[in-house]
Amino acid sequence: MRLGTRPLAAALVALVVTGCASVTAAPAGPFKAGGGQEVTLGRMWSDISPIMVSRGKKVRVLSIDGPVLNALYVGSGLVPGDNLIRSYVKEHPTPLVRAGMSTSERLEFMSDSIAAMGYQRVDLNHLRAAKLGAAPGVRFDLDAATSEGLEIKGTGVVAEVSGKLYLMLYLAPAEHYFQASLPEVESILASARISG
Repeated sequence: MRLGTRPLAAALVALVVTGCASVTAAPAGPFKAGGGQEVTLGRMWSDISPIMVSRGKKVRVLSIDGPVLNALYVGSGLVPGDNLIRSYVKEHPTPLVRAGMSTSERLEFMSDSIAAMGYQRVDLNHLRAAKLGAAPGVRFDLDAATSEGLEIKGTGVVAEVSGKLYLMLYLAPAEHYFQASLPEVESILASARISG
C-alpha cells in the first residue's frame, strides 16, 4: 500500500512546528475530551492533539498508529465561531459552527471541514439517526481520497446539546487501517457521555 505523501508531510511539519509539544498516552478506560464529553477507550490510544496544530481549540485527536493511518476527532461543546479544523491562510477560511444549524447544515459543516483537511471527493453517505450520549444526532459514513489518490474511509456522529455542537469523526485509509480499528471506534462511539 502506498500512503499519500501530502498527509505524511503535513504530519511531519506538525511535529517540527510544535517543537516541545508531545504526544501523551490515552490508556484504556475513561477519557475526558473536555466540554463535558467523556468516552471510554477499550485499549491504549495516543492523544496526538498537541501535534495537530490545525485542529480546532475544542477538538481532541486520538490515534493508534499515527495521524496518517488513523485519527479519531472528538469535538466537545463547539459554539458559534468554533471550528473542527483551523486555517492559517486568510484566503482559505475553514467552516465555522453557526447558531441554529439544521441537521443538513451540520452534515455540510462536517463535509466541508473534512475537505479543509486536504481530502478530496468527500462523500457523506449512509445517513441515519443516532445518539451521541443521550443526545439525538445523525450518524454518517464517508468516502474520500488524498490528493495522491489514497482512498480514505470514515464514520462519525454529530449532535447538538443546548446550542453546542458535539461530534466524533474517525478517518483511516480504506485498505486495512479503517476496518482494523473500526470495532474499537464503534465501542467508543457507543460509550460517549455528555454532561453540562
